[in-house]
Amino acid sequence: MAPLSRSLASVYHRAARAWSTGELADRYHAANERGLGDMPAGDPGPDRPISHLSTAIPRTISLVAAAHVLHVLPGRATDRDPDGTALLTHLFSTIDETAAGALHRCQLALDALGRERQDPLATPDEWLPYVYGEAVEELKHTSPDAKPPGLIDHAEQSARDIARAIYHLDIDEPTAPQTIADALSHLLAVCVFADLAAGRDRVKGGEGKGSGGPQAQ
Repeated sequence: MAPLSRSLASVYHRAARAWSTGELADRYHAANERGLGDMPAGDPGPDRPISHLSTAIPRTISLVAAAHVLHVLPGRATDRDPDGTALLTHLFSTIDETAAGALHRCQLALDALGRERQDPLATPDEWLPYVYGEAVEELKHTSPDAKPPGLIDHAEQSARDIARAIYHLDIDEPTAPQTIADALSHLLAVCVFADLAAGRDRVKGGEGKGSGGPQAQ
């Protein structure tokens, strides 16, 4: 793999730390709000868990593709070429939009599942602490040197978990809520990368601070 751009290397450096669950809760809710803007206008379609997860699949396909391209771009060229910098910004923006959109749809799926099963243990309120805790552990050791690199791994894992959740829902598997929560934890980790790339170093109360493209250090 080619050397990373300074922007991506900087994001990895800032992402790989001990996050608190409170910090990640703020980032989760901010991402969920951004994901609301990714929903189509007009009729939202059936409010069913499988329906919401099915619409998340195209987002994760784009997310995985953007994450892979981001890691194979030659760092030297993208750092000093204006077109390369613009491409980096576009890829980070794609990751931001698709991860937030998929996260919002997974939350809608978990909400709909709780109502469908009339089960208070299958709701976001029940599972979000688990999501934050898993993301804390996932981010602590995230690395561009892992195989696959951390950002790619989280993107791919979220896609796999969403596909597994659809299957679990189809066969009425009781572990479906945890599978959705696993997808949410990986998507939250991706959203942290997107926040840092966009200059949203501090997020409080569901609102990101700062904007723009990837920030190099």
